[in-house]
Amino acid sequence: MEKGNKIILVLGMIAIAAGVIVNFEASSFQNKALLTEGKVVHVIGTSYKIQYFTTDGAEKIYQGSRKTHGFREGDSVKIWYRVDEPNSARLNNGKDVARTIFIAGIVCILLGIYPLFLKKKINAAS
Repeated sequence: MEKGNKIILVLGMIAIAAGVIVNFEASSFQNKALLTEGKVVHVIGTSYKIQYFTTDGAEKIYQGSRKTHGFREGDSVKIWYRVDEPNSARLNNGKDVARTIFIAGIVCILLGIYPLFLKKKINAAS
């Protein structure tokens, strides 16, 4: 096995482990989180603020910054917040990110293994 293939395989294994860890953390967050509707109240460049209300009626503000958020003032967005810590909020459930990392790991492993099958096929044909 060539060094490059080994590196790709190791990166794939690391990505799969990271995907599992992120999924576990996201599941842990969701077990204590509620989904609510928030409203974008402020947008300047890459930063934004989203207003949301907890089940007890308390107003909370989520502040974030992303290069390509696509929010406009007045937009409605889904937001998850922890019941035991309402200031801890997220705009996504985290499981989609975990799935993407996991799939990337599988692709890396397949890319690392594929040349081995090619070599075996070439050797069998010889």
